[in-house]
Amino acid sequence: MELKFSKINGTNADLNYDLLKASIINKLAPTCNEAEVIILNSFPVAVSAQVTIGFILLLNIPRKNNSYYRVSTSIDRHYVRNQIIAVSIVNDYQDSSINFNNGLIEIDGAYADFEDNASKIKWGLTNYLSNNCGLDRRYITVHPLTWIKNSSCSIETNNILIGNQFTYDKIEEVIKLNNYFKWSGYKDWYSNESQFESHIKNIFEQASKDSIDGYITKKKIDRIQNKLDEASTKAYENIGKKLVEVKGKAGTGKSSDILKWMLKSSLEGKKGVFLTYNHVLVYDISSQIQRFINRLSNNDQSKKLPTTTYTIHSYFYNLAKKLGVLLLMSEKRINELTSTLDNRWVSIENYLNKTRNLEQNISLQKLLMYVQNSRDLSTGVKKEIILFIHYIEHLKFLPNQKITNDLFKGYRKSKIDKLANLASSNIFLKDYHKVLERILQATLNLDLFISDLDVVSKFDLLSGIMNLNENILQKDGSGKINLEKLKTRYKKSISGFRAGRIAYIDEAQDCHPLERDILFSIFGSHNVVIANGDKEQLIRYTKLCNWHISRGHKIDFYKYQKKRKSYRMKPAIAALANHIAEHYDIDLNIEPLDTEDHGTIFIDYNFTIENQVEVVKHLKTIGGRQGCTNYESLLLLNTSESLKSSEGGNQITTSVSVNEHDNIVSDKSNVRSEWQLIKEANSKLTDATFWNITGNVEKRELSVPGSLSIRSMYYESCRGIEAWSIMCFQLDDFFEHKKQQDNADNYLLEDLFDQLTPEKRREKYAATWVLMAITRGMENCYINLKNKDSNLSKVISRFATTYPQYTNLIG
Repeated sequence: MELKFSKINGTNADLNYDLLKASIINKLAPTCNEAEVIILNSFPVAVSAQVTIGFILLLNIPRKNNSYYRVSTSIDRHYVRNQIIAVSIVNDYQDSSINFNNGLIEIDGAYADFEDNASKIKWGLTNYLSNNCGLDRRYITVHPLTWIKNSSCSIETNNILIGNQFTYDKIEEVIKLNNYFKWSGYKDWYSNESQFESHIKNIFEQASKDSIDGYITKKKIDRIQNKLDEASTKAYENIGKKLVEVKGKAGTGKSSDILKWMLKSSLEGKKGVFLTYNHVLVYDISSQIQRFINRLSNNDQSKKLPTTTYTIHSYFYNLAKKLGVLLLMSEKRINELTSTLDNRWVSIENYLNKTRNLEQNISLQKLLMYVQNSRDLSTGVKKEIILFIHYIEHLKFLPNQKITNDLFKGYRKSKIDKLANLASSNIFLKDYHKVLERILQATLNLDLFISDLDVVSKFDLLSGIMNLNENILQKDGSGKINLEKLKTRYKKSISGFRAGRIAYIDEAQDCHPLERDILFSIFGSHNVVIANGDKEQLIRYTKLCNWHISRGHKIDFYKYQKKRKSYRMKPAIAALANHIAEHYDIDLNIEPLDTEDHGTIFIDYNFTIENQVEVVKHLKTIGGRQGCTNYESLLLLNTSESLKSSEGGNQITTSVSVNEHDNIVSDKSNVRSEWQLIKEANSKLTDATFWNITGNVEKRELSVPGSLSIRSMYYESCRGIEAWSIMCFQLDDFFEHKKQQDNADNYLLEDLFDQLTPEKRREKYAATWVLMAITRGMENCYINLKNKDSNLSKVISRFATTYPQYTNLIG
């Protein structure tokens, strides 16, 4: 057969290209005359914060007479026309002892969980190809594969290949287990060969553009790669020995320090997990990590151990979910709905059997009509049959009873899994601190955790999420879990979360004591590094978290105190921040960068969108002249309350919910309205796109922002990120909304302020949020104010009078 085999973007040191090529020919040659394989190495864009794509394998079998490739799966045979296979490489278990049993991967005595990797890769790359490269989301099918290199075993299981050989026969054994194996990588490539060529070219060109390092990113990566100074070296040398704390004001480089240490340590044999405040910062950190990796040699890339980034909430959600905490706390409602579904299936099965007897090979469309018009079925049962028909609609006709029953098992599992996720999400958000208490109990007093929640009796509830097998049950037929086996299972799962990692915690002053204690219990305080601000950087909670004491015990720590010198802010923004902080009696006193170019504070009371678009263009141009990418040049911020109903129309988003008939269905709800400025600016700026997370955006379909993107978001999402210029819309409105929040009255209650009235306390809390926002800027800050007579407007007006050299009144 004729096989075109090429590679783009260099060579991957882990891959034996000759062996892979030979294995592809061996599999395809008997029936296929022509095929093309492209290996896109070191994909330069971070499509996920948790997983790095080592390479993408693209297989295309063009439409030719008497040339095909067909694969048999456990239930069917499928023609392979083209495939997109995204591979993440795990190098740190080369010499480890690996066992695979009952769906669990045990590495060196601890359970390793790679389940989420597949979803992160699949949807991260799908989002990128759709949003950035122009492919139609409906026709994209990405096969995610995690390749765990190991010298002593060879295992192929769902989305995971373990072993040292990466060959197509092994790849196929892994990906054909996916229920979406039958779909082409991209539907239109089979019928349009020229489109395959143009899309591949466009994907690589777009990825190259999105991974361009601008002025700010280059400075950050240079700083990460530079040698540590003396003070930083002393702190770094204490990692793994005691708690290491970096303490400093906003903009002094705390986050950069701990990121630098994590990446340096990853090249010296230590894995790391970086926990931070919000999803936007997770994207930012993951982008910096990807840029750092892009600069490494092939040898160093192979040597580097994994470094992953999570929000604090997502990390604890994953922990609570995998330990079964969320299901155990949501059990009653899940059991009710599961029982309802099972009872309905009895009626549904009887109805389908009667229908088959009356009419053989009935089409699903005809069955749907019969169900809709039936007078014998209750509304709940009707709706359940309709949902089941939608689930199996690809079959066209109603199958026999055995196949239908097997399909119902899959349908039931998908519904229960979605329901469990819904219940878990609800309990996590509504009872977060109780969830934390249960996690801590599981890590510190496992016997009491199991006893309190009667875990040994919950096999059916936990079997899916914890991948339990009947071998774990007692031999007496009671259906209860063997206590010792259960404890061993929990201990190995908790060890898997530790797995030789150092935990790096950003904005640690804003953690809850329970979060602190859980992290200490999992990693040990000596394997924790924190970046710690002070009370003026409290946002999430109203009380400072003390990391020097945990559960009544003093923690041995090393403190690296940063100077007040800002690595970010020029004199204008630093002066504005200090002016606001001084007015509200907040200890900031930030020292600006030493530079003659002081930057500008633009103050605008004009709400004309056309004028605001011109400001966007102007500030983008300023950043571009400095060598900044769009991503670095500009950040747009607005208050979430302003977009609830004031602008534009509503759009529908979908999630799962339970209706009044206890059917588990899609949930459609109205969300905030669109930010009209973004829509207008998008149409006027031809050399930029907006990565927008305000309004009606479906965040699950967003790709990670690239170099061409201008970010726009709510104030609450901007913590920890930065841009050359920022635009703060309706800043006084934001201040007033924060003053009215419940947390404003609880702010720093344990600190004694002489004659601090409730109003002053609320203002202090709101001002902390404002300071968090304006200190995101490096050179310029545009401030849009709604009311000249508002509290904050008057403070900013006095700043303009005091510092005319820094101020430009444009409205």
